[in-house]
Amino acid sequence: MTQSSVGARVVNVTVNLVGTSHELQEVSEDRLWGRYSYGKYPVNAGIERMLDLFERTGIKATFFVPAFEAARAPDVVRMVAIAGHEVAAHGNAMEDHSRLGDGEAELLAKAHEKLSEIIGVAPAGWRAPGGTMSADTLRHLAALGYTYDSSFQDDDLPYSLKADGGGTMVELPQNEMLIDATLWNVRQTHERVLKTWIEEFEGLYNEGCYACLTLHPRSDFGSGRASRIVIVEAFLRHIRSRSDMTITTCGKLAGQFGTR
Repeated sequence: MTQSSVGARVVNVTVNLVGTSHELQEVSEDRLWGRYSYGKYPVNAGIERMLDLFERTGIKATFFVPAFEAARAPDVVRMVAIAGHEVAAHGNAMEDHSRLGDGEAELLAKAHEKLSEIIGVAPAGWRAPGGTMSADTLRHLAALGYTYDSSFQDDDLPYSLKADGGGTMVELPQNEMLIDATLWNVRQTHERVLKTWIEEFEGLYNEGCYACLTLHPRSDFGSGRASRIVIVEAFLRHIRSRSDMTITTCGKLAGQFGTR
C-alpha cells in the first residue's frame, strides 16, 4: 500500500469539545449568562450522550480539546481519555492563528503543555480553531512533536505535510458536509441531515476514499440534543453496514501513514 492510499475506506470519528471559549471570542465573561447563556459548556448532557453512544457502538473517537476548556473541565477531559478515546489539541481558546504573529509559537507551546499535563500524555494531533492558521503554524507544531493535523478540507485521503513545513506530519482532512455544525447551523431537519451524511459517505465509499465525521456535543450548533444523537447513531450504524470500512482514531491512522 502506498502512502497516497493510506486511509482508503477509513473513517475517523472526531469531536470538537468547544465550550465557553467560543462565546468569549465575542463577549466578556460576565455576558455568558443571559443572551449568551452557554456557561455550562462543555459540561452538559451532550457529552454524556456522545460518550454513551460511542460505548454502545464500540467506537473510539478523537476529541479535539482547546486547552482553555481542558483547564475549566479537567474531569470531563480525563473521563474521555479513561473511556479509551484519543484526546488531541484544538488550540488554546479558539484564537485565530492567522493573526497571532510572533506570539503564536509561545501560545502553542503553553496550550500543548497545559493539555499534556491534564491528560497525562502529550497530544499527537492538532486541529485549527475556526480552521485558520498561519504560514508558520505547521512548523511550530512539528517542533512540539505533533504527528498530524486535521484542519484542512482539500483532499479525500491523508497526505504528507512536508511540503507545507510540517516535517513528518500528516494531514487528515475534514469534510465540510460531514461536520454537524454545517447542517445544524442552518436548521436542517433531522431527516435531511441523515440523508446528506449518507449521500456524502456513499460517494466517498464508492471511490475508496477517506471520511472524517466531525461532531460537537453542544445542543445549539452540535449534536448534543437527545433527538440529534439518534441521527448520529443511525449514521454510524450505516457506516458499520459496510463491512470493509474501518473506524479508527486519528492518531492510529496517522501512525499507519508514517510506517509506509
